[in-house]
Amino acid sequence: MKNLILTLVVAVLVPVGFALLGGTRALGAHIWWDVQTILIGAPIGLVLGFGASWLPYRRTKGIFAFLILLALSFAIAKYGQITFANSYGEDAFAGAAWYFGWIATGAFTSATLFTALRR
Repeated sequence: MKNLILTLVVAVLVPVGFALLGGTRALGAHIWWDVQTILIGAPIGLVLGFGASWLPYRRTKGIFAFLILLALSFAIAKYGQITFANSYGEDAFAGAAWYFGWIATGAFTSATLFTALRR
């Protein structure tokens, strides 16, 4: 039980700490919601990681799957950022892709950490 609680705490605090230290802003998140998106995504990632821990496959496959989803969500966020900036703020779909891409990035970061640290 102690190991599970420690895993939960680390899987949330690492992405949130990264965002609080300005890491997400440096990677392209908007200055107004750089921490907010990670605070929304990290608990979602814990639920995904905990649910995936009950599936009958090796842990390395789960880590690999979450890493692929993490890269995909970051690519969607970056695409949304670039497209939104090029449209001078007019493309609402690109803005939503930018915002929700960062939420998914926070979720899959937390899920990857949870899956990697879970025993």
